[in-house]
Amino acid sequence: MKKTELISELKNTKIIAHRLGYQMTEYPENSFEVLDTIFKSKKLLNSCDGFEFDIVFTKDHKPVVLHDKFIDDVTEEHGLVANYTLAELINMNFSFRHIYKDKKKNITYKIMSLEALLSFFNDKRKLLGSKEIKIETKDYLFTRRNSLSVRNLRILADIIHKYPKIKKNITHLSYWPLNLILLRRIQLRRGYFVTKSDYLCDIKLPIFFSRFMPFLERISLRIKDNDLRKIDKNNSKLVNKKIKFDRFWMKYSNVISEKNMKYSIDKFGSVGIYTLNRIKDIEEFSKHISYEFFKDNIKYITFTANSPIYLKTLEKTHRK
Repeated sequence: MKKTELISELKNTKIIAHRLGYQMTEYPENSFEVLDTIFKSKKLLNSCDGFEFDIVFTKDHKPVVLHDKFIDDVTEEHGLVANYTLAELINMNFSFRHIYKDKKKNITYKIMSLEALLSFFNDKRKLLGSKEIKIETKDYLFTRRNSLSVRNLRILADIIHKYPKIKKNITHLSYWPLNLILLRRIQLRRGYFVTKSDYLCDIKLPIFFSRFMPFLERISLRIKDNDLRKIDKNNSKLVNKKIKFDRFWMKYSNVISEKNMKYSIDKFGSVGIYTLNRIKDIEEFSKHISYEFFKDNIKYITFTANSPIYLKTLEKTHRK
C-alpha cells in the first residue's frame, strides 16, 4: 500500500490517544492538563476514540500514571517509581522528557494517581460516551523487586471496581499475558465486572500465546520503530539502559503483516496497531499491508497515536 492511500483513509479509522494524546496540546504526556485541554475542545475530543496510558506502582502500592518505571527522564530526581511513596512523588515536579527540554516551554505538572484519572473520566462520562479507556500494565508479573505483584493487581481490580459507571469503557492492555490472565481471575473471584483485555505484541512469538487466551477482546501489533533515541552521556543510567533495550528489541520487531492482522480479526473481531505517530510510522505500516486488505478490514482496525487529530487531518496538510 502507498502511504498516500493510507493517509487518505485515516479520517475513517478509529484512533486511540496514546499517553492521553499529549501531542494535541502544549502539555507533557500523561498530565492532567492534557486531558483537561482535550475535554474542553469539542474538535480535539471528537478526534479521539479513546485514551491510552500506562500505570506504574509506587512503594506503597499506589498505581500512578507514568510511561516508564523510573522518573529520571521526566524529573530532576532519579530512581524507580517503586522506591518512592505516592506522597513523595506528588511533591516532585514532573515535566517534558529531557530530550525535549530545550524545545519545550518550562511547564511542570504533578503526577496523577490512577484513582484521580478514573475519577476525572467518571465525572466527564457524558462527554466520554463510549470512548475506550486503556490501562497498560508494563511490568512482568513474577519478576522480583520493584515489579508488578499479585497484590498490585488486586489493588488495580479494587480501584476499577470503584467506578461502575465507566467499567464498560475500560480495557486492560499489557505485553505480559499473565497480567491479563491474573487481573481477570481476581475480578472473577471477587465477583467484579471483568475488564476487557488487549494483548500487545511486537514480535511474532507472543501471538502464539494468544490461543490460550480466548477471552481477549483484541490483539494489538506494534509498528517497528526505525528512529529510536540514541545513547547520550547526559542521560541517566536508567534512561540509557531503556534506550539500549528498545534499540535491541526493535531489531526483532516483525509483527505487522496481513496474516497477523487477519488472525486477530478472525479470532477476536478486531486488531490494534501501535503507534502511528509520524510519516515514518505510516511508511513502515504501509510496506506490509495492501490497500485492498486495509479497505476491506478498516472497520476492524484501531490505531493508537500521540495525536489523533493529526492523523484525522493529515490528508489536507499532506496535499499542501
